[in-house]
Amino acid sequence: MTLKREPLLIHGFAALHAAVTVLCAVAGIRDALVLTLLTLTMSVLLCIGRAVALDMTAIVLILVNVGGFILGTLGADFFGIFLSSPLAVHALSTFFTTEVLGWSIVLFSKNVKLEDKRMGARPILVVSLAVTIYLVRILIDIVVETRLFMEVGVVESLQAFFSNSVVLLLMIAATVFSLNKIGNTSNIAVPVTVTILVISALAALLESYGIPFHFSPSPGWNLYLRMLVVAFLAEVTLFALIYVISAAVRMRNEVEKEKERTHQAEFRYMTLKHQVNPHFLFNSLNILDSLILDGETSEARDFIRRLSGIYRYMLRHENAALVRVEEELEFAEMYFRLLQVRFPEGLEIHVDIPEEVRSRFVIPCTLQLLIENATKHNAIDKSNPLIISILSTQRETLAVENALIPKITPVSSTGLGMKYIRQQYLDAAGQDIRVEKTAEKFRVEIPLL
Repeated sequence: MTLKREPLLIHGFAALHAAVTVLCAVAGIRDALVLTLLTLTMSVLLCIGRAVALDMTAIVLILVNVGGFILGTLGADFFGIFLSSPLAVHALSTFFTTEVLGWSIVLFSKNVKLEDKRMGARPILVVSLAVTIYLVRILIDIVVETRLFMEVGVVESLQAFFSNSVVLLLMIAATVFSLNKIGNTSNIAVPVTVTILVISALAALLESYGIPFHFSPSPGWNLYLRMLVVAFLAEVTLFALIYVISAAVRMRNEVEKEKERTHQAEFRYMTLKHQVNPHFLFNSLNILDSLILDGETSEARDFIRRLSGIYRYMLRHENAALVRVEEELEFAEMYFRLLQVRFPEGLEIHVDIPEEVRSRFVIPCTLQLLIENATKHNAIDKSNPLIISILSTQRETLAVENALIPKITPVSSTGLGMKYIRQQYLDAAGQDIRVEKTAEKFRVEIPLL
């Protein structure tokens, strides 16, 4: 089923619900189970069409049953204000309920994003699940029709049950605890079933004895069985809602972690690209060639040592989220010495970092990228040296600043370097960098972690 046919499907089933309501009334038969079957069929078709995963399909079918009952009751009360015919009220509330349930499934599958691409090829599993839920619904209907609910109806029993806030809170706590213990395993049918039955039995026991508000020493089996049915319905609903919430939170955390991993990969790629790009290698090899031709073997060895040290540092911290300021300063110093071979005059660096700050942490390669950024966008001339300062501030940050010395031919900037650095600090600590640019200077402050 294509997404374009969903409106037609939902409107069609809503109209069919209303028609069945009228036909059953004319024939003098109950329509509850027929309407439930139609609602489950619509839900199954929507879940299969949107490839909703099997566990979330089960939750959808459960909530559709509960939501249909609640919405149908509320809709009947609302439309009863305007219409005098009970049949018209019932038909209209049924139409309204089906529309709301159908579009709720569409909205749910759009926003929760818990899809199984294989589900489209396995509709038999969804159908089997729907049949199971429908059989449980028939069983509950049979139980409700027995003498258990002759004195007190289902709605009244549910209201009484939910009025016991202590039992309700205990059920929620037990459900959350059980879900955490069950975890995100592939086969959860048995533990979920056992959990729901145990929690329902204990909750019914507490409610039957009136604990904790009005203790009744001998409630009787009739009351306990009635409370067991009500507790089961309540626990199935609570479990479904809590499962959806926990699944949504889990999915959101996974998405955030995936974003963080993506940002780290982009940052590492950017730093690596800066070092292995053709310009850097071309300049480095040209400098090395000049040193060797001039017979400056000692300087050539130093240059090779620093160049290999840069790559060693990057490989060592390739997967590290943080690095000590002391190590980052040593790396920045190595990189700066390479630049000084290329620019023997007109380039200076001033470092003023106290010892207590050097044991703090920063994102690897941040200082090197900021130094590279300064040399890329500013002219380097011995008559007007480019001075890069690295210092600590009173705001728990490290600052890298330099005077602005415009080049004759400005270098185009994409801003990706600052973007990646900013994103790394947001992911690692939720703190942003500070960028300050005036007519005279450019300054970047990075958080100390």
